[in-house]
Amino acid sequence: MNRIVNRIVRSSNLPSPSILRSALALFLTCASSSLALAQGTPIVRPVDAPGQAKPAPQRPLPPPVSESERRFRSLADYIRARGAIDAATRADVERLAGELDADIARPDSPAATVTRLLAARIQTAAWLDDRNARNAAFEKLVGLDPGASGPVIAWARELAADGEFERAYDLVARSKISPDRLIDARIVQAECLFAMNRFEDARTVASTAPSKRSLPQRTAIAQVLARSDIVEPLWASETAAMARDQARGDLPIVEFLTSRGAITIELFEDQAPNTVGNIIEHVEAGTYDGTRFHRIIRGLGVQGGDPATATGGTGGTSTGGWTIPDESTSESKRAPLIGRLVVALQPDPQAPGQPQPHSGGCQFMILLNHFESLRDKYTVFGRVTEGLDVARQLTPDDVVVTARVIQKREQSYKGVRFSTDAAGNFALPVRPVPAKQSPTDMSGVAPEDIPDIMRTTEPVRPAQPTPPAAPANPQPPAGKS
Repeated sequence: MNRIVNRIVRSSNLPSPSILRSALALFLTCASSSLALAQGTPIVRPVDAPGQAKPAPQRPLPPPVSESERRFRSLADYIRARGAIDAATRADVERLAGELDADIARPDSPAATVTRLLAARIQTAAWLDDRNARNAAFEKLVGLDPGASGPVIAWARELAADGEFERAYDLVARSKISPDRLIDARIVQAECLFAMNRFEDARTVASTAPSKRSLPQRTAIAQVLARSDIVEPLWASETAAMARDQARGDLPIVEFLTSRGAITIELFEDQAPNTVGNIIEHVEAGTYDGTRFHRIIRGLGVQGGDPATATGGTGGTSTGGWTIPDESTSESKRAPLIGRLVVALQPDPQAPGQPQPHSGGCQFMILLNHFESLRDKYTVFGRVTEGLDVARQLTPDDVVVTARVIQKREQSYKGVRFSTDAAGNFALPVRPVPAKQSPTDMSGVAPEDIPDIMRTTEPVRPAQPTPPAAPANPQPPAGKS
């Protein structure tokens, strides 16, 4: 932890570096494990290289600077011990957030106090999934010391994990980055450029990072380069396919009117006709009306479509009445890129970490980053043509108010059914393994200097009941494949 704090403090121009050091040390100690309890992949910490000196023992926390900070410490310990945030705890967090805001706004609060309280405020915003409050706190933290690079890079990583790649890139580009943080800044920018389909620019920025790199930094740079080489031709093929789709102009289109706004989806009937038939059948039957986006994985996507959530269910267990055959192996299949929709599959009980073939139903995931490792395993059946910004803002509290078919071809739409299983365990897609194994999180955050204000996983969410075990591989009905 001291190594983390030291690297950020070195880039600070505060009159007393101990101000930022105390705030970050306090924040790390109070909340170091709370976000790793989320549903996504836990934060991965790098292992020290052989012979590398171990960090000094952790120092005791300084006395709290306010009653709100004392309450924050207590609440952080409670949430870490419970591993979840229930309704009562969420109410406590909301009250604490208000108290922190009041203390931060006090005109007589010294910079040292405000810095520490802002770190706590960023964490409470994470617990509440409140991006606006988080961004406001980051903006104030950066404003306290415009020359400090650590908070700028931390904020950019958060924005990138939310899918705001242009904003994250511009934040770093317009900030003065200290030489000791330039590698991290280049990595963030390269990962944003990759997600913006600017692959050659991503390679250039990643390759021009200073040469004195740590192992995690070298790994992150290698990952950007490798993934750019893989995804660039996929994007070129997808661009050509979109041009053909536009020329024909007759692909089915559905609209999900959500509590955040409308999301319009073009369905890839030519490459995944059975899946598209299944989706249209569910849309016209009202399966999606009132359902929640029950699973948000930062840096990956949002999962929805479970009809059980419309009647109070936690989500992730319903097939919608049946499962369907996969369509992920044809030569014409579409790639799992940003804004594409994939069929959510169940885990294979015989192969941990792998999806069970032909286990998809009505649930889907909207991808918010390129995830080439899902190719050949998950059926890509559509793309968001309008409302991707809406998808990026979705939370588990948001619902599909109504779904409707805007356009379709003149034919019957009813997908071939693989089985009549009504329930399963839709825990996948999981955070995929990148093209080259890396200790970094797929949101593009290098973990070597991550306090919780640089969180990389989902916020802690209310505990959910254990879903039923995935059924054994069913056999397709006679005459169907």
